[in-house]
Formats: sequence, C-alpha cells, structure tokens
Amino acid sequence: MLTMRGKTVLVTGATSGIGRITALALAGMGARVLVHGRNPAKLEATVAELRAGSGGEVEGLVADFASLADVRRLAALVRARTDRLHVLVNNAGGAVMERTLSQDGIERTLAVNHLAPFLLTNLLLDLLKGSAPARIVNVASEAHRGGRFSFDDLQNERRYRAFQVYGQTKLQNVMFTYELARRLTGTGVTVTAVHP
Repeated sequence: MLTMRGKTVLVTGATSGIGRITALALAGMGARVLVHGRNPAKLEATVAELRAGSGGEVEGLVADFASLADVRRLAALVRARTDRLHVLVNNAGGAVMERTLSQDGIERTLAVNHLAPFLLTNLLLDLLKGSAPARIVNVASEAHRGGRFSFDDLQNERRYRAFQVYGQTKLQNVMFTYELARRLTGTGVTVTAVHP
C-alpha cells in the first residue's frame, strides 16, 4: 500500500465532494492533512469525520476564497503550523449562477476558482520547493475546453453566463498549471491539472 507517512498535505475546499474524499484518502495513507473550508462549523464536523475515518492527523483551517486577505491569512496559518508542505491540492471552487462580486470587487467565480488558488500557490511556493519532492495538484475540469475569455472583459461585465465563466476559470487553471510546471522544471516540484 502507498504510504504518505511523514508528508504534510493541504487540501482546499475539503469539507465536501472531491476535496473531502481526497483528504480522507491521504489521511488514510498516513499523511498529516491540513483541510481548508470556509464554514467553521462544517469544517469542524469534517475534521472530526476525517480523523475518525482515517485515524490520521487532520487539522482544519478556515478561509473564504472570495477574500484575497483571507487567502493570505490561510497561507500564514499554514506556515505557522508547518515548515514542510509536500502536496498542495487546489480543489476549492464553484460556479455562481448570477454575476456577483467578491469582497475585493472581483467577479466571484474568477476570484474563488482562479485568483485564490493562484495567490495561495505563490505564497506557499518556497515552502513546497523546500520540501521537494513536492506536488501541486490543480483541480480543473473538462469544462475548460469551452472556456473562452476576452482580455478586455476578464470579469464578464458585458455578458455573464455561469457555465461559460466557470469554463473560463478552469481554462485559467490549466494555463496556470502549464506555465507553473515550465517555471518549476528542475526544482523537484511537480505541477498537475486534473479533471475529476
């Protein structure tokens, strides 16, 4: 059986779905898993469930990805809890049916699905490099194939269609993955985009 003993992992958006299952599997392999969620009560329940289901070391970290200040605070919390990070799973995301703005005045789907993981990754990059071999996994989507965006309307102010905007942000995730992988060649940090 594959072991992750001695490895520290951060999984964003880990209170449900793919993030929760990923965190459970990694904890079951012996990893120390830092799980992120935006709802404190839901996060607390998830941490208890993951600990009981895996017997592993699981810790919760609260942050709202619609706030870049919260993303910065999350990175600081990770640094305060560990000096090693072997895996970063950028899973948090979603789609907003009607155009709304984040706390920073950014279209919410763009803020949560792309800008937040982009910022978090960059804030933790030296920690990942120092823990190499390390891995960054960006949860994208086949929806990226329909993603089109205009540089003169990145926040979709003129036309907002939820699924197209979602695909646009997933295309940005894929593009970020390819460029980051190129920049990290030879560092021992692998970067991958996955379609769940």
